Amino acid sequence: MTSKYKICIVTATRAEYGLLSSVIKRVHNDPECELQLVVTGTHLVPEFGLTFEEIENDGVPITRKIDIYQGNEEAQVLRTMALASSEIGQALVELNPDMVVLLGDRYELLPIAGACVILNIPIAHISGGEVSEGAIDEYIRHAVSKLSYLHFTSTEDYRNRVIQLGEAPERVFNVGDLGIENIQSLRRLSKEQLEEDLGIIIGPNMLQVTFHPTTLEADSEQQFGQLLAALQERPDFQIVFTRPNADSGSDRLNQMIDEFVANNPHRSYAFASLGYVRFLSLVSYCLAMVGNSSSGVVEVASLKVGSINIGNRQKGRICADSVIHCRPEKDDIIVSLDFICSAEYRSNVLEVKNPYESNGTSKQIVDYMKESLDNYAGMQKSFYRGD
Repeated sequence: MTSKYKICIVTATRAEYGLLSSVIKRVHNDPECELQLVVTGTHLVPEFGLTFEEIENDGVPITRKIDIYQGNEEAQVLRTMALASSEIGQALVELNPDMVVLLGDRYELLPIAGACVILNIPIAHISGGEVSEGAIDEYIRHAVSKLSYLHFTSTEDYRNRVIQLGEAPERVFNVGDLGIENIQSLRRLSKEQLEEDLGIIIGPNMLQVTFHPTTLEADSEQQFGQLLAALQERPDFQIVFTRPNADSGSDRLNQMIDEFVANNPHRSYAFASLGYVRFLSLVSYCLAMVGNSSSGVVEVASLKVGSINIGNRQKGRICADSVIHCRPEKDDIIVSLDFICSAEYRSNVLEVKNPYESNGTSKQIVDYMKESLDNYAGMQKSFYRGD
């Protein structure tokens, strides 16, 4: 029987797949849908952990593997974007989907979205309307929103921001955050399973540290150096690093991680990728998540775990009251590290409400996509002015 809806979902990074996994599985298991899963970007690169294997281990069929990654320096990123347009664009010609699903704000998405527009394929964009003033993601996210036809935001404020961009309210849906749905449905690995799997001992003062390049600021190395200096002065903490994403400057941050782990071998560990089940399970046993990742702002509060957000990379995002914001300076970071250990803070974390929580996020997304395709009359959009 021919499926009624051909839904193409594109994933280029480990974090993106972790968020998209529930939508991918729901489309795959829907008898009315044909899943076309395109795996690209760092999923296919050895130094990032060949994370396409995690997708295969989840039992999800990959339709196309498309190698586009050229490196993380600026000129290499431009070549990656050019390949994304041509190679993924050609795949879309051949697959001829009814709709393409894109999540977030990675640079690969912009040329893919452009290809969809040229091919008259409507885009369902997840996580639009958000703000991260310290990264180029801020530009790309809103540009992809304007190229998209359907919008799935994680809060009502973000929904209103997409509408402010001129998108019609009847095509913009507040469905909550997919990462929170992952947490709500997570079958957490036991501490013993994780310890055996990762080869570590999880103590009571473990921190999960993820620090990405600050792509709109020129001092990523200096900022990360301040964080490492603070961690060096607090030897009671164990640290699990997950490596930064493939942005310009990540090579040097990886070198700094390796140097820190080499100098602190009994209390620090580094992993290219944990996969979302191991990652969320690990964070749930940690005292706090530290760095400048969106996970620390969006998801961690639902695990009842502390979070320290450093610098401006996530500036502007809505966040739970448990998120501590501090400047990328050693002394400020040390004060924040000390505060997360206090009885007052740890008690408050247990009571905090996460503004990103909702119910049935992935089901809402798939249902709205099917309903939209049932009523689809073409890519034409009028700029919504609110009158």
